[in-house]
Amino acid sequence: MTLPTFLGIGVQRGGSTWLHTLLASHPDVYMPTRRKEIRFFDRYYENGLGWYESFFCPPEEANKYEAIGEISPEYYECEECPERIYNTFPEIKMIMMLRHPISRAYSQYGFNVQRRNFKGSFENFLATRPRALEKGFYSRYLKHYLRYFDRRQFLPLLFEDVFVDLPKTKNMIAGFLEIGPDKFPSSDSNGKVNASTVPNHQSLYGFVVKTGRKLRKRNLEPVVDFVMRLGIQRFLSKGDPLQPLDRELKKQLSQAYYEEFDELEKCLQIDLSSWRNEKPHKERTP
Repeated sequence: MTLPTFLGIGVQRGGSTWLHTLLASHPDVYMPTRRKEIRFFDRYYENGLGWYESFFCPPEEANKYEAIGEISPEYYECEECPERIYNTFPEIKMIMMLRHPISRAYSQYGFNVQRRNFKGSFENFLATRPRALEKGFYSRYLKHYLRYFDRRQFLPLLFEDVFVDLPKTKNMIAGFLEIGPDKFPSSDSNGKVNASTVPNHQSLYGFVVKTGRKLRKRNLEPVVDFVMRLGIQRFLSKGDPLQPLDRELKKQLSQAYYEEFDELEKCLQIDLSSWRNEKPHKERTP
């Protein structure tokens, strides 16, 4: 049976697509190709380990890889996932990509504008979806994991820091997974994230994305992949870039998280000064 040696467990809108692409580019790492986010432990747990195993390489090929993994950001906030993961892989390694809570919420807003036809402002979005802000209290979810796993089994990465020194980031990931850092491609694309847009054909694009989600849930990934290769979704997503997050609004909303930053630093033994003392920069909104 071929099962993961590591998991990417979150957070949503924290750069998981970038992380998946980076890891998949390493020749000694196997990442699923049929479905990027398998979501076994939160959505498909009742399907059993045989179903989960089908997304990874055959057992006879497993020895070609130093690390085998998958990334499902929904695992982080799923209350049942820590125990389920522990009962399956008590020694598993886990990578977390964390992002400033307000930037993460704004990225979720951009996702809804681009893919779910949301037409209101960011403030409207927060008023109708208060969980977008609640998700930023990361320590609440982390503590569920720390009941089962040792802190040394986690590699926390900050979205705001990983692109500042990409070689350092690659070395951290490689050291954690025990793979060669020099085997990551040196392409500039390793530092790029997908920017949200306001599509020119917003309603049509939203319909295509919604249909794609339904097909994937029915295990019809080949149909979705075929449409993706035709470039239809990429064409429909074209439009004007989403306006950057207003810095004053971000500062105002961030006040609710100051104690949370202290708690998260304590739990993970990390430095969140890049969240507290942000330097002016252009907001990334993947």
